[in-house]
Amino acid sequence: MKNIAFVFGLCIATVGGVGILAPSSLVWIAQHVVTSGAFYLIATVRVALGLVLISVASASRAPKAVRVLGYVILIAGITTALTGLLAIGRALAIIEWWSQQGLGIVRLTGVLVLALGIFVAYACAPARRAA
Repeated sequence: MKNIAFVFGLCIATVGGVGILAPSSLVWIAQHVVTSGAFYLIATVRVALGLVLISVASASRAPKAVRVLGYVILIAGITTALTGLLAIGRALAIIEWWSQQGLGIVRLTGVLVLALGIFVAYACAPARRAA
């Protein structure tokens, strides 16, 4: 399970890197996934990641932080599912507002996502073997 969390961290970091290097592509993705189906998929991934982080927290390098992060991501997943069910129009308006803030804000978002991914990958990285 810890390896799954590590891979999740690398994927999150990759999305953050894309947001920094090619912010317009991150905006394009955000604008094109505003459907109920996409929100349910994102919610499923978030819930899964949250549960994985909660389950591997005790074996990670930062158990308390990983556990708290797992619960935050789990709640975000549940919220995302409810948004897909009840407030897709509001979500579109928020994404539209975010995308109009300029590439600097999109890059800042990318930096935060990159930092999150790096932290998860670091905290859940496989143990090094002695040479």
